Amino acid sequence: MFGRLSLSFIMACAFACGAARAQSPADFYRGKTVSIIVGFGAGGGYDLYARLLGRFMGEHIPGKPNVIVQNMDGAGSVRAANFVYAVGAKDGTVIAAVNQNMPMYQLLGGKAAQFVAARMVWLGSMGGSNGLLYTWHTSPVRSIEEAKRTEVKLGGTGTNSDSHIFPTLINNLLGTKFKVINGYAGGSKEVHLALERGEVEGRGGNAWASLTSSNRDWIDQKKLNILVQIGFTPEAEIAHVPMLQDLVTNDRDRQIVDLVSLPTVLGYAHWVAPEVPADRVAALRSAYAATLKDPAFLAEARRLGMLLRPATGAEVEAQVAKVASTPKPVLEEAARVLEWKD
Repeated sequence: MFGRLSLSFIMACAFACGAARAQSPADFYRGKTVSIIVGFGAGGGYDLYARLLGRFMGEHIPGKPNVIVQNMDGAGSVRAANFVYAVGAKDGTVIAAVNQNMPMYQLLGGKAAQFVAARMVWLGSMGGSNGLLYTWHTSPVRSIEEAKRTEVKLGGTGTNSDSHIFPTLINNLLGTKFKVINGYAGGSKEVHLALERGEVEGRGGNAWASLTSSNRDWIDQKKLNILVQIGFTPEAEIAHVPMLQDLVTNDRDRQIVDLVSLPTVLGYAHWVAPEVPADRVAALRSAYAATLKDPAFLAEARRLGMLLRPATGAEVEAQVAKVASTPKPVLEEAARVLEWKD
């Protein structure tokens, strides 16, 4: 009797497992909720882009699940990246929308990282853009040269974020006197409120795409002095602003700047944990690409003034692989220059 029951139980389990394996992405996602986890508070660029994506992507995922956005601020996105990679469901219902420098953070030895850059499974990117360092229009510092003579207080969210990384890098390579005041929770919104209140004079690390989508009036009203841009190609609208690569003077420094500039190519990219089944990854990648071509999505992006430079999951994966192949001595020197701390 026991043997027959055991055999029946084993056969039932085998049938259930086979059925689970045979389940299509549409069957799986039907009635489910997909969460996009944003590594910053509401109102900043990562949040705005994730919410735009979330409003339309569900229609393109097989089974048409509900898609929601959840904010998980903390440590410049490390908390959210750790959650998606190591804690959250690994079934394709949890998507990361975190700081573009998370792969670099892990590669440079970030001790809080519970993720591996080379294993992140990328769905695609809504667009990358250059990082910026700027001061408020009332600041006496309007250029990098002036920042070498006068201390400038910049608002920051944490030592793992671009708001700390870019000014620290520029201080070490060019001899500027930027002083980052970390601790502004919530990303762009809180730092910009501090800027308007006069608590700080500027900010380092905001992306051009974020600035144009959330604070376009500041550009139009000339409320910012943009001192430098970090990336590989100048943004057309601010082509007169110097590139950091053009300001460094030796090959070692250029290698470091190239490393730190690579995340700006990733931009507003999204990924899932490596354990997500391949057929669901394929479905999500297809849905992501279709969303970025959806006429309604594109119309809404235009209405909001949001910059789009779409890249596929495979293209983003190749960019991250390039970062991951950076020679170890360059990584170690970059970590030293950035005064990396956890």
